[in-house]
Amino acid sequence: MAKSVKALITPEVLKWARERRIRLEIDYAAKRLKIEPETLETWENGTEQPTIAQLKKIAKLYKTHISIFYLSEPPTDFQPLTDYRILPEQLATDEEQVYRLNANIVEAFERRETLIELYELLEEVPPEVALDIDRHENPVQIAEKITKFLEPNRSQLREANDPYAALKFWKQTVEAKGILVCQTSVNTHLSVELATARGFCIAQRPFPVIIVNPKDSPYGRIFTLIHELVHIALGESVIQNTGFEAANSLNLDPIEVFCNQVAAEVLVPENELLERINLETLQEDLPGTSKFFHVSSEVIMRRLQTLGVISRRDYQTYRSRQLAKYRDTPKPGGGAAPYPNRLLNTSGEHFARIAFTAYYDQKITRAELASVLSNSDTKHLAKIESAIFV
Repeated sequence: MAKSVKALITPEVLKWARERRIRLEIDYAAKRLKIEPETLETWENGTEQPTIAQLKKIAKLYKTHISIFYLSEPPTDFQPLTDYRILPEQLATDEEQVYRLNANIVEAFERRETLIELYELLEEVPPEVALDIDRHENPVQIAEKITKFLEPNRSQLREANDPYAALKFWKQTVEAKGILVCQTSVNTHLSVELATARGFCIAQRPFPVIIVNPKDSPYGRIFTLIHELVHIALGESVIQNTGFEAANSLNLDPIEVFCNQVAAEVLVPENELLERINLETLQEDLPGTSKFFHVSSEVIMRRLQTLGVISRRDYQTYRSRQLAKYRDTPKPGGGAAPYPNRLLNTSGEHFARIAFTAYYDQKITRAELASVLSNSDTKHLAKIESAIFV
């Protein structure tokens, strides 16, 4: 009987949740809800109401709580991200990828709000992110400002024995400054292709958020992490899917080119690079130089071209050889990371630490702790706990 009870929701909020929050076309949303588009349209204009059971399905699809639909008017604090992506034609109309990306964005907004609530429960003041830049400044000077803000321990970075250790170093360095670093959803049905998005950021303060795509290489994620940090310093919440190899693309927005330039200078400072480079032994030295800075060889070569050390033709020759090698090299296998690790990476280490602290202080229950950690099963909590407190 209860399943057929009508939900007396606010139609404008229902429409806002689809169009502005999860950003779905009405035909796709209706298809996922297994109803006709005309039916959803009547719910959104208020001539009909969904049942409670139907509203629960809507809330699940729209990645929100059912109570939001009973608000008297649409919220005003959810702002869509600026889209700097260059999409291949086959993805431009891929409704499933659009939904997955937008679902990840909603999850990131909610995680940030939850972190702020946890700080309030603990009666702690969120750290101030004192980093603001003007994109009309010189990229080298801005890189120096960002480096000064991050205070990275370069000696510790040099000791990183593999790309994943370097990635962990940069994630912890950025999070130590009050910026939440996460990965796209732990749920495989919400995984996002690299061509859809390498990463995105929410620049709101406190606790700006950077999301990287675990489908990318560790070095690729490091570059995206610093690239998104530049956007946060600019005060922009954005989505991007281009890597450093596209830095000079004619189709790339000038702001993206600028952020790439700054990120490259942060990760590979010009003076340090030029001290290490010997053009006569460049090809032999390239793997070691890449490992020294913990960036891809692609970034090193592009930096050398940008700095005028090698010609554009030299870079293009290198690039062509790399693409041919990539095509001819069998792709490595390997399964997904253990589920507790994926949960931790999705939530972010700082978020998980604060959530566990709130649990230890009896501010939240064990069930609530599991809920804020991507709705995980409580059986995974011990492994997450050991990963962040050992």
